[in-house]
Amino acid sequence: MPRLEQTIDAVFSDRDITPSDVPQLDLYMDQVLTLFDRTLSESKRAPGDKLLTKTMVNNYVKEGLMTPVRGKKYTREQIMQLLCVYHLKQTLRLSDVKALTGRTDVDFEACYAALLEDKEQMRTFIPELLRSQLTNDASDPNDRLRLCLALSEVANYLRRLCESMIDAIPSEEKGD
Repeated sequence: MPRLEQTIDAVFSDRDITPSDVPQLDLYMDQVLTLFDRTLSESKRAPGDKLLTKTMVNNYVKEGLMTPVRGKKYTREQIMQLLCVYHLKQTLRLSDVKALTGRTDVDFEACYAALLEDKEQMRTFIPELLRSQLTNDASDPNDRLRLCLALSEVANYLRRLCESMIDAIPSEEKGD
């Protein structure tokens, strides 16, 4: 299982933007994009992929996933809000992300800092759980498909859990 072991190690060694990486000063759009690209480049599937674009950020603001920018600079709180959007949009529909982040009553920095703490714990126990459950090397096409189906199903369970939590939010709080 060496190849699968290496893949697990690579996936769980990603780097995050920490709150200390975010300057106390407001940033222009290009500076925000540079911060994401420079810090999260290991998360790209292919080197040419874009993690975040100006159009994406503008659409997030337009769709109410984050608070509108005043002037041309993004505040630290908006950058923390954008980090939460970035992580949630990997799995959830934009309407679900909006229900969680399109609000003014959330401390995005505290929530994001808690995510990083939780992620550190997950980096410890999830790889061990995977190693105990995934017993083949994924080099055979059938084994690879079976593993991907199983992992996809785990992701589906977790997504559905998030959706259930979002569905429990009263509609006036979601901004519907």
